[in-house]
Amino acid sequence: MTTGIKQVPEQAVILAGGESSRFVPFQRNRHKTTFLLFGEPMIVQTLRALKSVGVKKVEIVRSPNDEVIKEVVGAAKLSLKVNFHTQKEPLGTGDALLTAKGVLEERFLMVSGQQVNVADHLNLLSGKENGVVLFSQKTDEPQKYGMLALNGNRVTRAVEKPKDARGLSDQRIMGIYVFTRDFIDFMATFKITDYLLVEALDAYTKENEVVAVETPYPAISLKYAWDLFKVLDYRFSLLPSKPQIKKGAKVAKSAVLKGTVVVEKGAVVEDYAVIEGPCYIGKKTIVGTFCKVRPGTVLEEDVVLQNAVEIKHSIVGKGTHLHSGYLGDSIVGEDVRIGAGFISGNRRLDRGNIRVMVKGELVDTKSTFFGTLIGDRARIGIHCGTNPGVIILPETHILPGTVVSYK
Repeated sequence: MTTGIKQVPEQAVILAGGESSRFVPFQRNRHKTTFLLFGEPMIVQTLRALKSVGVKKVEIVRSPNDEVIKEVVGAAKLSLKVNFHTQKEPLGTGDALLTAKGVLEERFLMVSGQQVNVADHLNLLSGKENGVVLFSQKTDEPQKYGMLALNGNRVTRAVEKPKDARGLSDQRIMGIYVFTRDFIDFMATFKITDYLLVEALDAYTKENEVVAVETPYPAISLKYAWDLFKVLDYRFSLLPSKPQIKKGAKVAKSAVLKGTVVVEKGAVVEDYAVIEGPCYIGKKTIVGTFCKVRPGTVLEEDVVLQNAVEIKHSIVGKGTHLHSGYLGDSIVGEDVRIGAGFISGNRRLDRGNIRVMVKGELVDTKSTFFGTLIGDRARIGIHCGTNPGVIILPETHILPGTVVSYK
């Protein structure tokens, strides 16, 4: 879809700073939105979406020394004017936005780098909104979000992670904004805090019109690595229902492809392999004999599944090899080697929600299906396994016959 420029400002700010400290084990000393998905970094997918609705200039706020994000965006050659601004310390969203204050126009967008579906949200604008616009969505967990009090669609209060939600609506701020220069100048008078943006919005609503646009489209956050599955679901929803075999790909006559399956240029699907969509098979990837790739799986470029590998609802990073075994509801990084007979457990015996240890704290994935997260360049010997919720850090070597659990 394309939205007219009159509805959407021509300038956008993308926030791509911070430490990504909870995005283990894929921090990589660069922003998490550089993570490859469907053969392209997420931030590039977001830039394409912004361009499709008429955005011409983009200000990207990055962390110090993150040169990779500049390389990634430059390599995409998107015909957008892109400037980079450095947030010296991770002092919150408001401070990040103020980093670009000197170049901001009268009206502009602000989004996060993982908002690959931003065009869908922006198409909800009527063209009549002249001031600050917040996109919002219903939630039953107000304690986790910036929440709004509303009079019709006009915002009368904004409160960050309220302990008491009385007087507030069920609408949360979802991270896509249309801001004005006037609001930025107003916010610049406040003391820098982690919640500066919401504090300034709350004060601004007292004398200025701020409008909420409720959106039915998915809110894509990227706090933990398993949030990548939400991006996956959205991207699969855009694909046609029939297999797409790109020119230069080779699919054996005895192989079976069902439903939404993309096989990219140079990929090889060998005899008796079965691929059940939705699935994405990246460039030069090999799906070996008797392998079974089940729904919700992405194999990035140069992945090798040798023989009798079964994969379900997983992301496998560029250049990774699996010899044989089972991988379910998992994310594997780049250039990983996994020996024969590997098994990832992806359900608890009691069928409870699976929790993952992040920064010394067990975090509920809100799912009863979850396997493992394996960092880049890990090496795993033959006949190994992982219990549900295990994280294997980058460059870890695991000896043959080991079953890995968190303590």
